[in-house]
Amino acid sequence: MKTKIIIALLILISLGVGFIVWKHNSKAPAITTNQKDEIFTDDVTVIRTFMANPNLELSFVKTDLPMPYFRVGKVTKVGNGESMEAVEDWVRKVNIYDQKGILDGRCATYEYQLDARSHKLTSVDIRGLRPNEIEALKKDGINCVDSYQMPKISKADAETIAKGYLKRAVPNLDQIWEEFIYSLQSNGELHQWLWEDKGYKLPEGLEGRPYSYPIIRITVYGNKQIQYWNTVSLFQN
Repeated sequence: MKTKIIIALLILISLGVGFIVWKHNSKAPAITTNQKDEIFTDDVTVIRTFMANPNLELSFVKTDLPMPYFRVGKVTKVGNGESMEAVEDWVRKVNIYDQKGILDGRCATYEYQLDARSHKLTSVDIRGLRPNEIEALKKDGINCVDSYQMPKISKADAETIAKGYLKRAVPNLDQIWEEFIYSLQSNGELHQWLWEDKGYKLPEGLEGRPYSYPIIRITVYGNKQIQYWNTVSLFQN
């Protein structure tokens, strides 16, 4: 009799666990391969459009926190530094992609970050190749250089390049272009434009790093390569 009772209890427990697992799975279904492909296709289309290169080859790296231009949370002072506690509704994730190939013979490539929620491009960064990547290139007979003498470019030429990229990503560029702050750096080797929405206010008790408000920033180098950051979508809920 005791054996039958124990067996019955085990069956009930198994059914209960199964029901909990089912409810969990029904609430948070796994992302299918087709869904992953769809996300990749959307992201790649955005990157290719921004770079004005429909044949650009990209590889997905991972989904991670955006770096370095977006963190929001509760800040606590620690000695001469600080720590930031993440807040649930303000944790953002980005899909990260690498561009295949190297830039202008340099040991570098473009890295792209896109808001995982909206597929908005949030960052285009020039990333130095890792030692294993450089070794892999050498095995394929490709050599790259670390040192590079950056040519100079005029402000007018750099501005034309900057606006060309921005128009493909910022729908209201014509309305806010005059708000961009220009700066010349490295004696003409690079030019930079920065837009800041200082009127934006985070909820009380929260701070952002390095900015507590949305920014758009583009740098144009003498070799016509760029770096780009746009945190507007990341500040949106």
